[in-house]
Amino acid sequence: MKKRFLLLICMLCLVVCAACGKISEVVQAELADKLNSEVAFSEPLLKLESAEAEKRFYLNPNEYSEITAYVGTKATCDEFVIIRSSQLDNVESKLRGHLATMKSNYSSYRPNEAQKTDSAVIAKHKDTIVMIVSGDSEKAKMVFEEYLKK
Repeated sequence: MKKRFLLLICMLCLVVCAACGKISEVVQAELADKLNSEVAFSEPLLKLESAEAEKRFYLNPNEYSEITAYVGTKATCDEFVIIRSSQLDNVESKLRGHLATMKSNYSSYRPNEAQKTDSAVIAKHKDTIVMIVSGDSEKAKMVFEEYLKK
């Protein structure tokens, strides 16, 4: 009887430990606020409406369930998008296509901005994918990873 009780306690501890330190779901508004306040962007970013974000990132409404996107003016490449989807590989492919298009468009216009696309952060967590284009991609990645640990 004591062995079973001890085994049950050990299993419960493992479950509790496994749940600690990781969020179960990305709350897009929280993450967007964190990115806006902690990542250095060249200029303040403006929130896009869902329809505008769909066009910008080549998405169809059936490819995602939630999207939050912030972009700068056409003078910079700075932007970020948070997408919840059951088709993450497809969405990632479209985000990479978007980065390639931005790099091509900015290469002759503003080469320093085009370089930001090379170090853009694309990261996944469960059913969410995040893309962040900033002059400080290391900080952007760190902010996202810290958010996941909360």
